[in-house]
Amino acid sequence: MTPEVPTATGVGRIAARIDRLPLTWAQWRLALISQVFWGVIIAADGIPAKVYPFVWLPEHAFGMGAFSLLLAMQFGVGILIGEYLIGMVADKWGRRTGLLISTLAIGLLMWPTAFTSNFIVLMVFFGLSAIGLGGVLSTNVVYMGEIIPPQHRGRVMLASQVLAVAVYGVLSNVPAMLWVPGHYVLFIFFYCVVSLVVLVPLALWAMPESPRWLEAHGRHEEAERVLARLEAECLRRSGLARLPEPDLSRYSVVASRHVPVRELFQGEYGRRSLILLVAWILGYSGMIYGFGGYEPLLLKGFGMTPDETFGIILVSSTFGGGIGLAMCSMLGERVERRMVILVSALITAAMLAVLYYVHTLTAAYVLITLSWGATVVWLFSMYNYTAASYPTRLRATGTGLTDGVGHLGAAFGPIIAGWLFTSTAAFGHAGWFVYVMVPGALIPGLIIAWFGINQRRAVLEQIST
Repeated sequence: MTPEVPTATGVGRIAARIDRLPLTWAQWRLALISQVFWGVIIAADGIPAKVYPFVWLPEHAFGMGAFSLLLAMQFGVGILIGEYLIGMVADKWGRRTGLLISTLAIGLLMWPTAFTSNFIVLMVFFGLSAIGLGGVLSTNVVYMGEIIPPQHRGRVMLASQVLAVAVYGVLSNVPAMLWVPGHYVLFIFFYCVVSLVVLVPLALWAMPESPRWLEAHGRHEEAERVLARLEAECLRRSGLARLPEPDLSRYSVVASRHVPVRELFQGEYGRRSLILLVAWILGYSGMIYGFGGYEPLLLKGFGMTPDETFGIILVSSTFGGGIGLAMCSMLGERVERRMVILVSALITAAMLAVLYYVHTLTAAYVLITLSWGATVVWLFSMYNYTAASYPTRLRATGTGLTDGVGHLGAAFGPIIAGWLFTSTAAFGHAGWFVYVMVPGALIPGLIIAWFGINQRRAVLEQIST
């Protein structure tokens, strides 16, 4: 069979055939696998914030200023580099390749941090391993979005992300409760082992390459082979006599083996990139890392023990985030994603405002669970919104650029948040609370709601053009 010659305006036959498939376990399985990557990676993302209050701070290894820089390196600089570079890799050499390189970076580059409290060494290796964290962030949601039909995309993506939150909540906090502070070396090693033993095999053998990506790069025979297997499984599992005919009229894919990065800064894509960059930078600087990086210190200041601290984080991340995403998945495509982003930002700010005044153990469990649940809805809705804003040839690069450069907020956010946390400690950390709530939550929510685009029920090839 002679492969079809790619043209500049090739019809998206593969994309049309993917989107007309009945929803079955075949798509659910791939979506859930992609979210296992997110859960494991983000669990590893929080290591310094959990170890510092109970190990490095009592040892007087380094002070709050250095701790803020360490958070900035891991949360910000390392992830920024990884999202952009590995996002480009995923657009040029495939989504699976991007995920594989990312997991290898984490498993092979994080382990030295288990054997030192030297600030410089920690900066270097947490920064290098964070490149892998960024790669997963830029690729997993792109892969998932490319295999799910548009009428089911909101429900399946958000429901699958419940698994991501559950994996994150359990892997981030149960090992911490078992091993921090007494055996924190095992705590760090655990994530290296899981990355190599669980994620690498999943990337190699459980995930076919995205047929949409293959088509966009002119690799039509490979796209046909992957899609034929997916179609056969969907037909078998659905019980249909035959699959619906694809509607080719709504699909047009530019086939290219190169990644035209400059398109991200031109015309409509340039406008979308600017809006997303501002929202990501502010959100990461405030409600994500500005809050999350100092949450253990805040709870310790409230008089919580390590077990109580990690228990609150476990419940809030697992149940709060899981329930929030489950509720949104039931809404499916009935509500515009940008409205979900706004409402979740409002709830986050409101719950933190109450937490400023009430510091009991019960209040911390309830308020942080509600706040973090809304924050998780904001985060995943932003992931899904961002990935759907760009065409296939630019999707991972665009997601990596905006979410990755957005991690500049994770670089300067912890530094600003740390200064406000310390300088307003006598006033209950008032400056820190205001920073997280207003520029860190309300403003990015309003930006997307006011300037964002509608995506409800639209096919990727329409909303991304």
